[in-house]
Amino acid sequence: MIRNLSSTETNKKIQILVVENDYILALNLQEILETLGYIVIDTVDSAELAIEKSHQFRPDLILMDIQLAGEMNGIEAAEKIWDNLQIPSIYVTGYADKILLERVTKNYPFIYIFKPATKQELDEAIQNYYQRSLRFNK
Repeated sequence: MIRNLSSTETNKKIQILVVENDYILALNLQEILETLGYIVIDTVDSAELAIEKSHQFRPDLILMDIQLAGEMNGIEAAEKIWDNLQIPSIYVTGYADKILLERVTKNYPFIYIFKPATKQELDEAIQNYYQRSLRFNK
């Protein structure tokens, strides 16, 4: 079940799992998120580890790359995580294929932003997710 934040809670309460196959980009995302006040609980580079860490830590949100190490891509991982744990994902991708992006946006709550994501884009995407989540769960 999604944990909704009240308007008095701050970014510091939002726990995020970063799933990115590029180590440097993962560190960059972690640094940006932490400067915004979010808690990065872990960074991983494969769908399989994303699923494992999601079960272990139960983050509020996942930043998910689409192209990952291993046999499963980020879309498949995010769908499995959502189906089992109802943890939503924001895709951070450099891949702009129309068919793939239609698949990403087909079902709530998945949204995406393009790499390289700026600090402002990340913050707005995360805040947008929470606004949508609060409306969805009413």
